Amino acid sequence: MIQESELYRKIAEACRLDTAEAYRLQSRIHRLQWFGRTDIWVKRDDELGFGVSGTKLRKHASIIPSLKQQGIEEVVVIGGAHSNNVLSAAQTLTENNIRMIPFLLGPPPRKQGNAKVLSLFVDDREIHWVSRSQWADCEVLANNYAEKRRTEGRKIFVLPEGAHHRLALPGSLSLLVDILRNERESGIRFDHIFIDAGTGMVAQSLLAGAVALERKTIFHVVVLAGSFDEFQTGLSKVMQYTREFFDVSLEQVPDYCMYYPATAKSFGSTNKTVFKEIQRIAREDGIITDPVYSAKMFLTARLTILDKKLEGNILLIHSGGGLALTGFMDQPVFSV
Repeated sequence: MIQESELYRKIAEACRLDTAEAYRLQSRIHRLQWFGRTDIWVKRDDELGFGVSGTKLRKHASIIPSLKQQGIEEVVVIGGAHSNNVLSAAQTLTENNIRMIPFLLGPPPRKQGNAKVLSLFVDDREIHWVSRSQWADCEVLANNYAEKRRTEGRKIFVLPEGAHHRLALPGSLSLLVDILRNERESGIRFDHIFIDAGTGMVAQSLLAGAVALERKTIFHVVVLAGSFDEFQTGLSKVMQYTREFFDVSLEQVPDYCMYYPATAKSFGSTNKTVFKEIQRIAREDGIITDPVYSAKMFLTARLTILDKKLEGNILLIHSGGGLALTGFMDQPVFSV
């Protein structure tokens, strides 16, 4: 077991939290108006940044300082044209004078939402489009490209899809530290925590950190991309990253449940139920959610709390991504 103070020290060091340029990694919590209960809360990681979205900023908070320390000049970023992580990388890399080279799932989509905003940062001619039939080999293609650039004398780094990399671990672990701060300041302790997962880096780090601190909380992970098996494979990697980061032995298994979304189960898909949920959350709780991640997580959490009759203090982590909603506002399906 490690101490919370040691966890914070390591995160602060990796994220350069003592510098003026450090990202702010604290977000507030407040109660949700659900079921007439007063013990259901939301953590507003969506408020960490406008363009650099939610928990994506936590990952980049440790990735960027490491890249700068290594003198990296170019970063290959893998993902979809609508990816929150790709859009976040476009901003954080450009800010730090690091050239972004996108390897994106093709063919090029209609420019709307995140894809349209991305075009502000990246010229179409700079994008390497990878067809769906080749997507399984995208990381190989990216690494081959990077190796060629290295022979030309460039310092280049390949950032995997969803920034699922050990460099993202310290920033991802900051979520747990911040939840502990929320608990101290509010005087409550959360018995259940809900979080969504794409590639799963932040959710997996939350579980690994809880094991390292021997935290007794039940985690509920809504797997929105990939499968349960893929999430567990990623978790095994993150557990290993965490062991190495703290130089500790982690034998305990985190206490968590996995769910697929309650509706529109295919990644990126939407339907009228999702958009009704977006409207309900906005009108009842004053929160903007997006149809790919957060709205599905909120809906799945709400149904799970009712179905399982969960008791105790419950926290939902809003991971951000509201900017993606702009790509759906003019669609007929949004007329709910």
